[in-house]
Amino acid sequence: MKTLGILLAGGRGSRLGGGVAKALVPCGGRTLLERALATLAPLADEIVVVAPAAMELPVPRAQRVDDPPGEKGPLPALLAGLAARTFDEAVVMAVDMPLVTVAALSALRALRGGALAVMAAPNGLPQPLAAWYASGAQERLAAARDAGERSLIAACRTLAPAIVDDAARAKIAEGEGFEWNVNTPEELAQVERRLAARASQRAPR
Repeated sequence: MKTLGILLAGGRGSRLGGGVAKALVPCGGRTLLERALATLAPLADEIVVVAPAAMELPVPRAQRVDDPPGEKGPLPALLAGLAARTFDEAVVMAVDMPLVTVAALSALRALRGGALAVMAAPNGLPQPLAAWYASGAQERLAAARDAGERSLIAACRTLAPAIVDDAARAKIAEGEGFEWNVNTPEELAQVERRLAARASQRAPR
């Protein structure tokens, strides 16, 4: 069974300041890109990075997948990633979710069962940008897009995904990471504090 890792890294990072793409923003000593790639690496046989063609990232060209020209948002980016390689299942992650861990994604995968996708739903809102998708999800998501849907969450409802609610998510180690993404300097600072607290808890005493 082939698992494809799809890293959505197209954010401009304008609200974070610094004049660099969001993927290149430092977070706890590493860029968001480095952190996300390290998270996906143990879970996937191959990883593709989806971003605008003009965005300069330290990623080999063979690993890059360009955002569809003229289209915006995560739905077309996700579909570009799903179409880039053959796979049995895909683990998808947005570059701005540094609190999502290998262990949490592995635990989430175990809850997919026979569904076309599985995703956590922090506070009742499905999070499709740190989720698992079966290969059959691609056709349904594309059909939703072709019918005019632009919202990724709405398109994912056509998959009848397995939803991990807050009660189930609380049983996943470090499952709180599914509700955190980084858009502002304040959020970045909060995430860095949480990363430091995790590191302190793991340090030998």
